Amino acid sequence: MKKPQKKQLLFGLVIIVVIIITTTTAVLFSQYQASIQPADIKKTKVDSQKTVVEKKSDDAMKKAYEGDAAGGAAELDAAIAATNDSNEKYIFYSRKATLLYNSQDLPGALAAALKAYEFKKSSDSAALVGQFSRESGNTTQAIEYYKKAIELIDKADPYWDEDSVYYKAIVAELEGGKQ
Repeated sequence: MKKPQKKQLLFGLVIIVVIIITTTTAVLFSQYQASIQPADIKKTKVDSQKTVVEKKSDDAMKKAYEGDAAGGAAELDAAIAATNDSNEKYIFYSRKATLLYNSQDLPGALAAALKAYEFKKSSDSAALVGQFSRESGNTTQAIEYYKKAIELIDKADPYWDEDSVYYKAIVAELEGGKQ
């Protein structure tokens, strides 16, 4: 049997030292990260409210998905009646509009979208009304709300210019086809 040469022993020793140093560094780094993270992350009241709003909305959407669109809409109506927060009402009405639209109730979806717009005048809520108006054949109202969507576009949004071009194209198309 042949004895290992000095080079092989030295190489093996270097590998073992590197492994020990790497393992020690990894353990120390993970302990350091654990020590700098907050021990107790507290949720704010807004976060907990958002969770409740999302849960109520999700429950209603699930009910509609399972075939009870009227029950889902009723759950959203109850949630709307139970809150005085205009942002929550906006969310519930927007979800109701989507639920009714997906259930082929375009008039109900349009009414809910109009209520959502009352609570939050934004380019998204105006465009939703515009879309439902367009699909229901109310070209005049569709043009009006797409123009509002253009006015309400948030210039801080990275896609504001694309949205503006898109809404303007829809308005031009609707105005061109208007009798």
